[in-house]
Amino acid sequence: MKVDQLIDLFREEFPRSSSELKHTWAVFWANFKIFLSYRTWVITETLSTVASIAMYFFMGLQVDANRFISAGYGDVTWLAFAIVGVSTANYLWMCISRISHSLQHEVSEGTLEPIVSSMIKLRSYIIGQSIRGFIVSSYFMVGTMLIGILVLKAPLIVTVETLLSFIVILVMMIVSYAGIGIMAAGIILVYKKGDPMTFLLASITEFLGGVLFPLNYLQSYPILYGLAWVMPYTYALDAARRVLLTGATLASPLVLYNFAVLVLFTLVFMPIGLRTFKWGMDRIRREGTVATY
Repeated sequence: MKVDQLIDLFREEFPRSSSELKHTWAVFWANFKIFLSYRTWVITETLSTVASIAMYFFMGLQVDANRFISAGYGDVTWLAFAIVGVSTANYLWMCISRISHSLQHEVSEGTLEPIVSSMIKLRSYIIGQSIRGFIVSSYFMVGTMLIGILVLKAPLIVTVETLLSFIVILVMMIVSYAGIGIMAAGIILVYKKGDPMTFLLASITEFLGGVLFPLNYLQSYPILYGLAWVMPYTYALDAARRVLLTGATLASPLVLYNFAVLVLFTLVFMPIGLRTFKWGMDRIRREGTVATY
């Protein structure tokens, strides 16, 4: 799309039905091109990911694999167990934090006001930003999985059935947390800061979700163990591990149960997130603080 065509698109007084798709594509493509321009960052982050996986490999040499049998994932190595946890956790928070991070950047750069005053719908902006986050996050997640499987020989079960089941679980995991990301974006619109809350929630989720250790280790701490099972990620990670470590599919009872719980979390968090975002947008418009940082 040429620059002149893009400018004309945003100047429309009455957007056509097809304009929303073009707006979404324009937001995604603009941000994706910015991402591609940071070649040094991409290279360093890739090398950092490789170094992290190597670290997990050597850490796994010190872990007694027999302790994982009681977790219900079969006779697996700690490396395979950790790779599924780390890759899904990073994917989740890179996707979710993208919305709030982008809005905070727009506010600090003074570019949020032109976006709000244009005919582009905020949902087009959010969807465009989210797609960019999904693609970038997928790059690192797939890279982590491939290095683990091809280089370090992690025994993950990858078939057509398990791959499709894993993708469905992954999508449902993101959707179940999307309301939280939208909620954080609404708070940032008003208070201009909010990423610390997201990162704090990410740290707590990764700890209680059992990214690097089985949840049955927390059974001696009833409060922590109970809190672990009130988070969507716990169910998503359990389903992902059952799929990739044991060969289960979405039709398996335990995986299907986890999927149903994620749907329930989505029905709870999404309305709250949308309502919070609408509250934030209405407030900054009413107070005239759209361009305030």
